[in-house]
This record gives sequence, C-alpha cells and structure tokens, in this order.
Amino acid sequence: MQLTDARSRELLCTHGVYSTEACDKCGVLLGPIRWTIRGEAGVWCSRKSRDGVDHNPYVCRGCGTSLVGKRRGAMYCDRTCRMRTVRREVMDSANTVNMPVQKTGVAGVISAFG
Repeated sequence: MQLTDARSRELLCTHGVYSTEACDKCGVLLGPIRWTIRGEAGVWCSRKSRDGVDHNPYVCRGCGTSLVGKRRGAMYCDRTCRMRTVRREVMDSANTVNMPVQKTGVAGVISAFG
C-alpha cells in the first residue's frame, strides 16, 4: 500500500527512515526488496505474507528431506513423494490421477450381453 507523503515525512522525522510503501498484509515498511504477483496490484514484504505459506526451496514439500543434488527448481525428492502429497491434498477430488478405479459393476453388464 502506498503511504501518504505526510506519513513518509513523519517516519523520517521520528525514525530516520523514508519509505513510500508498506506491505499490504502486515503493514511492514518495504525497502528495495518486495514480493509481487504479475498482473495483480499489491506488494508484500515476504513470500509468507503474499502466499500464506513460507516454504524453503531446498527442502522437499512432501517429506521435508534435502533436495541437494536434485535439478534446479525441484519441489519433491522423487515421484513417489510427489504423488503421495498430491493424493493427500486432493483426496476428495473426483479427478485424481493414478488412483485405483472403484468397482462399478461394469463387468456384470458386459457379461450379460454375451
């Protein structure tokens, strides 16, 4: 959020800091580093304020093991851990990948036709 000119000057007089913006979520004064989302208005002080989740990029999102030695940008340690995490998160979803098909009684219908 943009600070008014009067508020910026007040901060300069009281704390010796001149800032024109503050975090949209927590109100922390922003310096040269800020977090944004392309195409959306708003600035935040950290990834946690912006996304609501603070994630270490060098740790697996599923099990928490180190990702040292994995490719750059890897989020999971392996496919098994990724699928386990996805299944845990979308268990109620009707469109889940690699889940066993429930018995639907189709075999009985097919055998009735010969």
